[in-house]
Amino acid sequence: MGFYLNLEGLEAINKKIESLDKSLKEEVSNEINASALKMQSTAKRLAPVNFGQLRNSIQLSPQTTGSLTYIVAATASYAPYVEFGTGGKVSIPAGFEADAAAFRGGKSGSFKEMVDALALWVKRKGIGNGKNERGIAYAIAFKILQKGLRPQPFLIPSYEQEKPKLIKRLKDLLNAES
Repeated sequence: MGFYLNLEGLEAINKKIESLDKSLKEEVSNEINASALKMQSTAKRLAPVNFGQLRNSIQLSPQTTGSLTYIVAATASYAPYVEFGTGGKVSIPAGFEADAAAFRGGKSGSFKEMVDALALWVKRKGIGNGKNERGIAYAIAFKILQKGLRPQPFLIPSYEQEKPKLIKRLKDLLNAES
């Protein structure tokens, strides 16, 4: 399980693309691919890092061979909880309610796994100076379950930053060919 974003809202441009010649379709494909790569790069830069698992899980792939649709996905099981937050701290940007709803009430690992990951984080940060790291991690995990985690969006901001730029470039490209 992960969190996926799909570039939508280009219906008018998609209709125009259908009637294009091969070289122009290739230019359009290159623009879309470049934007998808930019979204992936930005998402990786924005993703919080502990051991790099979340950042390394952010992948780019075409939806199908020869398609103009690309998928930028964070496949780490906890990605949606980082993106939207948990508990009372959930924050869902307008237009992404359906994406967030798919993960509501979901689980991503056990309490023990959470404490284990937090114990490593506590040790790496030097909290407790090497003493009672597991106890500190347990207290943090319990607090997270009580209060939730604040969101640390990385995919949606990368999408929101790149989408208008891509639409403008595609409109300019398609209008230049008209």
